[in-house]
Amino acid sequence: MKTRFLRIVCICTCLVASAGLSALAQGKPPGGGGPGGPPPGGYGPGGPGGPSAPGGPGGPPSSSSKSASANNTAHGAVQIGPVGRWWDDKTVVQAVGIGKVQQKQMDATFSANKPAILNSYKTFLSEQAKLNALSKDPNADKERLFAAIDAVNQARAALQKATTQMQLQIRQQMNPEQIQKLEKLH
Repeated sequence: MKTRFLRIVCICTCLVASAGLSALAQGKPPGGGGPGGPPPGGYGPGGPGGPSAPGGPGGPPSSSSKSASANNTAHGAVQIGPVGRWWDDKTVVQAVGIGKVQQKQMDATFSANKPAILNSYKTFLSEQAKLNALSKDPNADKERLFAAIDAVNQARAALQKATTQMQLQIRQQMNPEQIQKLEKLH
């Protein structure tokens, strides 16, 4: 079950980043402008940036003194820490100096946030499916399409907030020196 949730967390981070990339590739500003959301396929559980892919979307910010709002990438995603359960990666744990107690606290934080992230992810998928169906309807009007796009974007934002909330809580288990070491790894 942890593996499945880990994949969902990774996908959440990837979804948020890919939405901006998709929009930029289409010449649109990130955060909307098309039939909302990332392209179908390739971003489901087990998608790009696997469980502990260093430097992927959601990677560490360049400076620990930056606020979360200042950590926006060009894609519109917030970068708080590495993707996945990086605190289980022996190499990262050793390089950063994460202790067993910290790992247990991070696991507890991960588990506590799991329901909210899963719920947000399911809502996002549901809204994305509604938009996809509506976009294929030859009788769909502008107001319904725009409302569906708004719903997808709101669901994506809720998903990003839930994921970022967990990442911030995990980061609070570390001291400033450990955070700097973690940032240097990526």
